[in-house]
Amino acid sequence: MNDLIQTYNQLSDVQQKQLVAFANLLLLKQKAKKPTGNLADWKEKIANVSTWSEEDIEALEQNAKHLNAWRVQGW
Repeated sequence: MNDLIQTYNQLSDVQQKQLVAFANLLLLKQKAKKPTGNLADWKEKIANVSTWSEEDIEALEQNAKHLNAWRVQGW
């Protein structure tokens, strides 16, 4: 550990900041959750995100059909 501290102290301020940023990146990668490969769990999580009902979706689809019928008011 002393070797690491001595090496760190020999670096310039910019290089020390780069080293700390790199170490933080490594920590983030280490903490990142590894994918389980179970698509069923993923699909269930995604399905639970939506709060739109079938009626909401139907109303949006109907309105989308009439969107091109709108005319822009002239100036």
